[in-house]
Amino acid sequence: MSKYEMDFEKYKKAIEKVIQRFSDRGWEEIRVEEIWFETSLPMDLILQVINMGVTIPSDVKSITHGGKILWKREEQQ
Repeated sequence: MSKYEMDFEKYKKAIEKVIQRFSDRGWEEIRVEEIWFETSLPMDLILQVINMGVTIPSDVKSITHGGKILWKREEQQ
């Protein structure tokens, strides 16, 4: 990895860890602003990592940002 390439894997792990912590507290909807508050990572980096794909616990129903849904669990029938 060159000196200017970002290691997204460490940011992904940090975000997944926070999402898991929120899930353990019983949160079904997580706001990106709450992830930002817990991690202090730049908002655009958090959004980019979420869009790249993160592991989300089954208890979490949605992730939102600014009132818009970024990710929503598909309803199983």
